[in-house]
Amino acid sequence: MSDNYSLCESRSYFGCLDGRLRSPLFGREIEFLAKGCDETYACRCAEYFEGITADNLAEYPVLNALFGALGEYVIDLLDERGDEFELGDFAYDEDSPVTDLLKALTPVGLTFEKFGYLSDEECPPAFSIKFGFVPVADEYMEIALHGDVAVYAGEFRGVSPWNDKLLKKKWNYARNI
Repeated sequence: MSDNYSLCESRSYFGCLDGRLRSPLFGREIEFLAKGCDETYACRCAEYFEGITADNLAEYPVLNALFGALGEYVIDLLDERGDEFELGDFAYDEDSPVTDLLKALTPVGLTFEKFGYLSDEECPPAFSIKFGFVPVADEYMEIALHGDVAVYAGEFRGVSPWNDKLLKKKWNYARNI
């Protein structure tokens, strides 16, 4: 196990693991929940997530595109409701780099979940992450990734991002990746 993360049986969720990891991408420690998997898979997902930095994000093209899709959501949100918020000096448009968006996101929930009927060894790293949007305190967003497949990007809706029906919904900004 890495010195950068810890893992233990969840006290809140039966059959799950709780952990903490250090995310270089967000420059902070993040708590995570590992569902439906063993410690080996949870560790593999944590190591995968820890390997992502702002400098090497381009090496993760689907994840980079997923953050780009989340940026599209932010642009639409600001176009529709921007006058309702005090944004301070935050500005984001289609020409802004994804790293500008990352500075405005605070991870508030990271979940690793084995996808489908694959074994822990066969299943690629899969995660969903809920973000607080720093300029707007009550606005939450989410992305979900399964290996090299973009699953979801958009508003946090409180439903499982692994729901197949969600893939086709118009509010899923990852549907065209």
